[in-house]
Amino acid sequence: MRFGIIGCGNIAEHSFGPSLTTSAQTELVAVCRRDMAAAQAFATRFGSPRAYSSAEDIVNDPEVEAVIVATPTDTHHAFSCLAAKHGKHVLCEKPMARDANECREMIDICRVNDVTLGVAYRRRTSPQVIKAKELIAAGRIGQVVFARTHYSGRWDPKPGEWRIDPSIGGALMEMASHRIEVLLNFGGIPTSVSAIVDTLDHTWSVDDTDALIVRFEGGGVGMHSTILTSPPRHDFVQIDGDAGRIRIDPLELTADHLFLDLPEGTERIPVEPLDGLLFDTPMIEDFVSAALSGREPICNGGSGYWVQAVADAARVSSDRGVIADVVPF
Repeated sequence: MRFGIIGCGNIAEHSFGPSLTTSAQTELVAVCRRDMAAAQAFATRFGSPRAYSSAEDIVNDPEVEAVIVATPTDTHHAFSCLAAKHGKHVLCEKPMARDANECREMIDICRVNDVTLGVAYRRRTSPQVIKAKELIAAGRIGQVVFARTHYSGRWDPKPGEWRIDPSIGGALMEMASHRIEVLLNFGGIPTSVSAIVDTLDHTWSVDDTDALIVRFEGGGVGMHSTILTSPPRHDFVQIDGDAGRIRIDPLELTADHLFLDLPEGTERIPVEPLDGLLFDTPMIEDFVSAALSGREPICNGGSGYWVQAVADAARVSSDRGVIADVVPF
């Protein structure tokens, strides 16, 4: 499938670009960045034959079959809808949009225009998460009763960086969203959230610390915490069942194991690690397969919607001091 990339920043440089240019299923044929010189330099590095300075130009390129939107969050809705209206399949970087309403509109516009929508919650295709779900399906930990995700580390963006823009940035949008998606992947459909979203250490106008308790359909409970004031980095998942426990620690795309805790002892379960520069390849190849067959990709728009709906509810909960309902799709 022939791809174009809108946005040639860090995630395109270190993730999308390497995967698109090494997979036998994809070809990078066009790139777009407002700075034309930067777009041309990116195109040269990754062998793209064409570079553009506007999104309108790349979506009007007849050679482009699918577009990756790799721009700041406040542009995801506009660029994704623009591409869909021009008949291009869309793979959007996370978080999907600024709020759940924008996510819903993106899903609807892609459906109306009969194009595939994916959201780059790449841990859905990570070997650790896939193996954990296999273990759960096989009954190794019994009935899941609780799940937890956590991320901590020190995060100091430069002044003026978009990631600390209060309309689109902060711990909840930038770092927590990946882990909330993992939590929902194991927990199911969320119904309510109780949360604290706060700034405890930095002089930002956005949050650096989040703590969420999520209720799921059927009565299950999950928890997520993000702390951007505490080095070194620690990223983990724990899924508790009534017969055992799975620990993904660390949660890393390049990790080669997870742990299965049973009453008789702990088993280290090996998985095949992903290449450090090509960790997006499974997600992109599944997206291509889905677009060609008409099925939903593993990393789909619905998963993006639910993450954002939980984030929206978390802000309401924290601001008002209430348990907030998650708006259903």
